[in-house]
Amino acid sequence: MKPSEASCSTIRRGKLIIVCAPSGTGKSTIISHLMQQGLNLHFSISATSRLPRGTEQHGVEYYFLTESAFRQHIEAGDFLEYCEVYPGRYYGTLRSEVDRRLEEGQNVVLDLDVIGGENIKLIYGDQALSLFIQPPSIAELRRRLEARGTDEPSVINDRIARAEFELSCAPRFDTIVVNDDLATAKVEALRKVADFLRDSRPVRTAVFGGSFNPIHYGHIMLGREVLRQGLADEVWFMVSPQNPLKADAKLLPEDVRLGMVNKALEGEPHLLACDFEFRLPRPSYTWTTLESLRREYPEREFILLIGGDNADNFGRWAHTDDILSTTRLIVYPRSGSTPSPTLETHAGKGVTMLDAPLQEVSSTEIRRRIKSGKDVRSLVPASIIPDVEKYYQ
Repeated sequence: MKPSEASCSTIRRGKLIIVCAPSGTGKSTIISHLMQQGLNLHFSISATSRLPRGTEQHGVEYYFLTESAFRQHIEAGDFLEYCEVYPGRYYGTLRSEVDRRLEEGQNVVLDLDVIGGENIKLIYGDQALSLFIQPPSIAELRRRLEARGTDEPSVINDRIARAEFELSCAPRFDTIVVNDDLATAKVEALRKVADFLRDSRPVRTAVFGGSFNPIHYGHIMLGREVLRQGLADEVWFMVSPQNPLKADAKLLPEDVRLGMVNKALEGEPHLLACDFEFRLPRPSYTWTTLESLRREYPEREFILLIGGDNADNFGRWAHTDDILSTTRLIVYPRSGSTPSPTLETHAGKGVTMLDAPLQEVSSTEIRRRIKSGKDVRSLVPASIIPDVEKYYQ
């Protein structure tokens, strides 16, 4: 994405659908139906210690690992779940594979046994929906297994015994679909999954405004900490064309600063560069920005993230009462400084004081160090070192 074309991204973290059922319940058919309904559903690729068959490829059908490598992943805790089907033959779900897809905004389907399903639900909590497909009765399940004509009576008896255990676990799942009639079960499963994926909660979007002249690790660590503490789903780094309180400041062109923010945030899927203020009247007043954002993105809740000197100077902003009455704030004051009394008065009443040890660094210090020929590699991402050295010499 070119800096001049950059805009606020709408990428959202995906969700997890965990499907469990006794053998013969129609689970695979129902999952196949769900995958064809335009819900952005994807299977994660499992890992196995068996050898590839036919034209199977590593990273396509499975991640093919040696038995030794598989055991190393087990010891490292890399699997969300795994099982040893036969001596030395393992199958498992790598957490890295699931998290990668979720971070890319894909909704992930996992077809698991009940123990694996329950364990993964505990890990992902509300981000996962655990769905149990249930036969109308054990007697009907036995009839279906026998009608297949593929299993010996002893195998069917083993499956029925397993099914009785699995049915005892069903009440612990988020939702149950009884497959008495397949067409009806498909419709019910689709409704429940679609309702879960249609998140009614607004996307909590922290707006972190600043000149970013240049962006540095202090800014990025602040954004990361807001996400880590669960205070927002995304942080938009709102590049300001001109801060009204710094009218005399010498700034690089806005598109250059935006370009550096884009580069600095590469690999941070929930920290996003934003040029929204480039299209608004100037100077850039935060109240105007917030009102405009709410009109353009009604599905989002906008939270104002304030750090450093902005926390100290908040009392000088325009429309502070309007901001405080309509917008939640996250404030990170500089070490040893005192935030505006206006913010301290509202602490706990829509204003969250962020308690986190972050890197004490300022853009002013970085510019001064560069002009003095000092090294700044510990203060800014490596991706923007060439730009920083070029523009601030």
